[in-house]
Amino acid sequence: MLEDDDLSWYARKADSLRQDVAVPRAPEGPDPRVAGLLAELVAGGIRGSVERRTLYTRRLPPGCRGCLSGKGTNAFVTGLCTRDCFFCFNQKPRVDQLVVHGIPLAEPEEAPYIVRRYGLRSVGVSGGEPTLRPERLLRLVRAVKALPFSVRVDLYTNGDGLTDALLAELKAAGLDALRFNVVAREFDLSPVERALKLFAEAAVEIPVDPAQTVQLHDMVRRLDALGVPFLNIHELFVCRENASRMAARGHASGGPEAPGLLWEPVAGGEAAALELLLFGLREAKNLSVYYCSTRTQEDISARGLRRRRRLGASAAA
Repeated sequence: MLEDDDLSWYARKADSLRQDVAVPRAPEGPDPRVAGLLAELVAGGIRGSVERRTLYTRRLPPGCRGCLSGKGTNAFVTGLCTRDCFFCFNQKPRVDQLVVHGIPLAEPEEAPYIVRRYGLRSVGVSGGEPTLRPERLLRLVRAVKALPFSVRVDLYTNGDGLTDALLAELKAAGLDALRFNVVAREFDLSPVERALKLFAEAAVEIPVDPAQTVQLHDMVRRLDALGVPFLNIHELFVCRENASRMAARGHASGGPEAPGLLWEPVAGGEAAALELLLFGLREAKNLSVYYCSTRTQEDISARGLRRRRRLGASAAA
């Protein structure tokens, strides 16, 4: 029997993200740019919820539907990584451990038990960099896709270890889609281009750094030209693990801690994300841009935790 009822891994993860490092704090009060950007987005036909900042330009990415419904989860293949991004919130020192839905597993083949028990319908496979453990990654995908009901599996990667051979194996294993962190590779899109040859849904998912406007606009144009279907953007945030690097880049905390996430959005982060969303709405011909804000992530976290506790209590009864 897997020890999965005490949420202990989640608790340790939350503790590791607590903000206990001094970070400059922006003046209190709402960013005056936000209201104007939201008005322009609404006038332009933006979709989703303005109140919760769950917004998208054309289509909602299929891989996001499970999370938004509370039926999605993460599978951390390993905490090890090939990069050390300034915004990374993973625990340090890094640990080579497989964790699914907050539950440490000894073998990837234990994952279907977790998916069944908690009624999950989508799994985002991430890390660290999951391609550092290719066999573990492939076994996990195969095990989940072998379930007798449909479970969507998305792979989050920076692309460093994604060879053509591994792409082919992932396709054969049943992987549905990939999401690339192209900021980790200084906006190099070559792994995305290679993935598009096998996967119709090779998307990009990144945080929006207010200091990278020029690069971000150029990226949107290039993704649209390549035929990439989705760009998922996140509000940049500060936590314990990235606080010193955020401060070194001039980012101040711009809001209160999100109770379920223990993150603080950076000053100007929401305006920068909304501006990029508006740019995508106006400039991209086919690319769909989805804004997953800290408010959205707070909703997802709370909804998923309620579902986990309810189903865990039912199973224990």
